[in-house]
Amino acid sequence: MLLKTLLVITGGFFLGIVLLVLWPIPSNPFFVSDRRLTYNESLERFQEIARQREIEYIDDCRPRLYTHGHRVDRAVVFYHGYTNCPRQFESLARLFYESGYNVYVPRIPYHGSPDRLTSNIAKLTMSDLIDVCNSSVEIASGLGDRVFVIGLSMGGVMSAWNAQFSEQIDTGVVLVPSFGWYFLPGMIDPLINAARAMPNIFFWWDPVKREQRPSPYSMYHHFSSRGSGNILRLGLEVFRSAQKTPPKAQRLVVMETELDMAVDAVSTRRIIEYWRNQGADVNYYLFPSELKIEHDIIDPLQPYEQADTVYKKIIEMAEPDGRITQGLTSR
Repeated sequence: MLLKTLLVITGGFFLGIVLLVLWPIPSNPFFVSDRRLTYNESLERFQEIARQREIEYIDDCRPRLYTHGHRVDRAVVFYHGYTNCPRQFESLARLFYESGYNVYVPRIPYHGSPDRLTSNIAKLTMSDLIDVCNSSVEIASGLGDRVFVIGLSMGGVMSAWNAQFSEQIDTGVVLVPSFGWYFLPGMIDPLINAARAMPNIFFWWDPVKREQRPSPYSMYHHFSSRGSGNILRLGLEVFRSAQKTPPKAQRLVVMETELDMAVDAVSTRRIIEYWRNQGADVNYYLFPSELKIEHDIIDPLQPYEQADTVYKKIIEMAEPDGRITQGLTSR
């Protein structure tokens, strides 16, 4: 009887593993906005979004809008990383603004809480991410004639989604995108299935130091399996489309760091291959291990930050005419 029970349990376990690997993930219908706003409409739309508060968040995590008082040639949207907030891009956003860009930095829902162990991050859905992708590009369309999107990690997936699907994007800059997990390279579908089938689990960013880890004050100490799974689902839609159709963006930049132990480099290289096979203009750069830059290459409050080096390289690759680089070197 005991042997039979063990066989049933073992069989059920392996069946579960097989289902996680092979169970098909349906494509979710989604809307891609092609709405173009005037400058004044963009300001009104920003104010409308800024008033929305699904949670209470600290003031430094409010959405940012930096404009020159009128529509300009170029507008840029910055998408922050998972469990961080718009403060992460403050320095780089101001650099672009001072170089003539109009700049928008949205806050992704459930980010920015003063409680760095909040459970609200588990509520993040794929629809939340798509809503921000669409609304941010709508706002940017009224701010500049050419729209750039730049995002890190979760934000990198959002930049990739807009670059793939939105005809309003001139340049998409995809920084250390979280298409998959570092410890399970290429295993996107099983991770999504596990996140959907299992109860939500919170994982420490640092399972040893936990809430004592040195990190920016605006960043949570843990992340949600359910929320992470929805980020992967957004990325999966990019993967599926990129195998069949070229991206809408005119230019793409993808950047990684060799010491990244958070996201899956195999999946990132795969999306680059898909885009290039579709004839897309994709520039790639890998920060070498000698620089000792880990996953969050943007936030100047990270203990391993190399902001000046990273910002110069991002600008060099995103802005081939070099006008921001001149401003950076003269500071």
